[in-house]
Amino acid sequence: MYFNKYPYRSNFEFLKSGKLTGSAGDFNATFKAVEFNPKSDTPYGEQEISLECTRYEGDVYYLKISSQRWSCNHAQSDLAFPEKSASGQTNLEIDKDFNITLSDDSGNILLQSFDDKGFGICGNESIYIFKRDSADRFYGMGEKGGPLEKSGVKTKFWNTDVFADFSKREIYDGTPDPLYVSIPYLIVKRGSSYIGLLLDNPYATFIDTDGKVNIANQMDAKEQPQDTLSLGSEHGQPNLIIVYGPSLHELTCKIQKIIGTTPLPPAWSLGYHQCRWGYKSYADVKYIDAAMNKFEIPCDGIWLDIEYMRGYRIFTFEEEKYFPNPEENIKDIQDGGRRIIPIIDPGVKAERGFDVYESGHEADVFCKNPQGQEFIGLVWPGETVFPDYSIKKGRCWWTEQVKAFADRGITGAWLDMNDPSVGSANCCDMLFDDGKKSHYTYHNQYALGMAQASRAGFAAAYPEDRPFLLCRSGFTGSNKYTAIWTGDNVSNYHHLQTAIPTTLNLALSGIPFNGPDVGGFDGNTTQQLMTDWTKAGFLFPFFRNHSVVWSEDQEPWMFDRATLDILRHYIRMRYHLRPYLYNLFADHEETGAAIMRPLFYEFEESKALPLDRINDQFMVGKAIMQAPFVTEDQEREVVLPDAEWFSPMDGKWLAGNRKITVKKADRTTPIFFRQGGIIPMVPEVEGENKFDSTKIRFHLFFNSTTDQENEYTYIYDDGQTFGYQNGKRSRMKVAVKSVNGSLEITTEQLEDGFGKCTCDFVLYDDFKQVTVNGKTATPESISMELTGCQLQLSLV
Repeated sequence: MYFNKYPYRSNFEFLKSGKLTGSAGDFNATFKAVEFNPKSDTPYGEQEISLECTRYEGDVYYLKISSQRWSCNHAQSDLAFPEKSASGQTNLEIDKDFNITLSDDSGNILLQSFDDKGFGICGNESIYIFKRDSADRFYGMGEKGGPLEKSGVKTKFWNTDVFADFSKREIYDGTPDPLYVSIPYLIVKRGSSYIGLLLDNPYATFIDTDGKVNIANQMDAKEQPQDTLSLGSEHGQPNLIIVYGPSLHELTCKIQKIIGTTPLPPAWSLGYHQCRWGYKSYADVKYIDAAMNKFEIPCDGIWLDIEYMRGYRIFTFEEEKYFPNPEENIKDIQDGGRRIIPIIDPGVKAERGFDVYESGHEADVFCKNPQGQEFIGLVWPGETVFPDYSIKKGRCWWTEQVKAFADRGITGAWLDMNDPSVGSANCCDMLFDDGKKSHYTYHNQYALGMAQASRAGFAAAYPEDRPFLLCRSGFTGSNKYTAIWTGDNVSNYHHLQTAIPTTLNLALSGIPFNGPDVGGFDGNTTQQLMTDWTKAGFLFPFFRNHSVVWSEDQEPWMFDRATLDILRHYIRMRYHLRPYLYNLFADHEETGAAIMRPLFYEFEESKALPLDRINDQFMVGKAIMQAPFVTEDQEREVVLPDAEWFSPMDGKWLAGNRKITVKKADRTTPIFFRQGGIIPMVPEVEGENKFDSTKIRFHLFFNSTTDQENEYTYIYDDGQTFGYQNGKRSRMKVAVKSVNGSLEITTEQLEDGFGKCTCDFVLYDDFKQVTVNGKTATPESISMELTGCQLQLSLV
């Protein structure tokens, strides 16, 4: 019930008659309103509420609201704003009645409060209400199921353990909400402009793009206007960040830099990963490792779920039964080139004599309940206590535990159950800040604190190497410490369909490194579903096959020979394209650009070819568009935006700005390469997962009948250490020009901190003449299988 109850706008007092000082976009104001005693929830009487608006470079505005009730901001997102600025492309004004108006230099209104209801309070609760246009489109909202476009959505931001908090029927075939990650960020597309609204508040927040008020799920109330959008919170300092794009690309880069870009991950994290709840022993991982070698499937990570522990006690191995010598067992596998990634839950078994519990108990780092005792929840080992990541001593203690665990040879971890999941216990009895703060202050940030402390532990264990962590839950800023997988999903086409829009909106909300469990976690997958999911997801930022312990095995070799061959091919395709993915992450770290992108991130739409509600196509960077089959239908419509596209399925170039129909085939998938694309690939893969960034084959997607030029800067380093931050990185620019049926290729070494690379070039059309660095080159014919299609191409 809690998840679908929201503060009702008619109960709010909207601030009026404020006193303003300062200039537009950078000013202060004070208002009067009834406040409540935080200890007794009795009225104080009229109190002062303060507004501080600060304008930053890039049309970024921060509205800070404080009062006796909201004396501080409990968010631990560690936001970073640009320099303050007195001007930009927009102006933000707030009048004495707290009406907010954002307009551009021409006076066009981009965002405006609704009818003297700019900002309201109701006890602890707060709300902003804006006018909504019928043509507006909405995106973002972090991790939410359903379609990409979020009109008509009313949603709460409160991290849940989905399988514990919702019915199986809703999970399997519905849209449970909220999910594991809370990022209260809304993208508003108004005309051709994009505005971002981010609530900087860790309490339970809400966003409503519907405007309607429903009565008992049976009718809409008539008393309330429906042309509004609102954002608010149930408690906490109601600070609001307003960012103007104007394009989606610019907006995404700006908001990502405020939140913080994702650090460049190690190359191995961008490989293929194999997991199952049930892998528990050295024998299990030896079997998986040997099978990957036998079937020549490249794989970088074998993951251990909870069964590897001694009685589900964290930071332990079941040494008597499963791992006789954990350090040697892990080293044996990792010496062969694959990582072992164990799961770590926050819950510590509340057991006297268990060294981890005793250490935390002595350090007094566990969350308290209202009686001042250690809060007890129910997780896998039974009664458990939970580290208080909201305080420094709690994080430092956890960092020490993680470092000691990592010192056993573990170089990455899977952080789970940090929603926090407490079983049938009431999570609201779990207090923070040594028992002085309510559960609501840090509930949504619990996983963020765990990720911060865990990353620090791995950094202490391996200071030269980039760590890789994967987390289930998160909050604004989690991307700086961990990737996110989208939680426990189901082996059916409904979950495959929702995977694309969920991943895209997470990417637009500041979590670019994310992805679902391929094939589905719960239930039994089928050969066709696994094939379709692998084709759809082989270029998602995170790519892992994972399943529940009671499901049928779904490793690639568990299917028939034909299916195994298809799955292996697409896994290998990911390794061919890993240099391209790696460079997208390198670019993201510098600029904040998204990695997986909706079509309208790259292309302008038109009435004839709308792009704003396409749920089953996406871009990977600028150069690759996927349109996978995510249903059991045997044909589908594909939108080709305004560009020329090379289609491997057709073996030719296709004109854009139109729709086509594609038929389903066993081995191929609808994937399209954009005219002018320069894509670095690994020449040969087979079963090898080794990362060597110095031997590259650039695939040049240029059409001989179209004059075009483009350039691409290839970034390369060792793929593992922080050496690239100290000059051990190289950059090479590749410039390509297609004119009158001839192709000119030039390379320029911009930086050589990691040495020079050897490269050649693959052409996707026949040219009258080809020159490389001013010298005539004679193309040789090569055969290559690209996404299931055998192509005859030219190599120079």
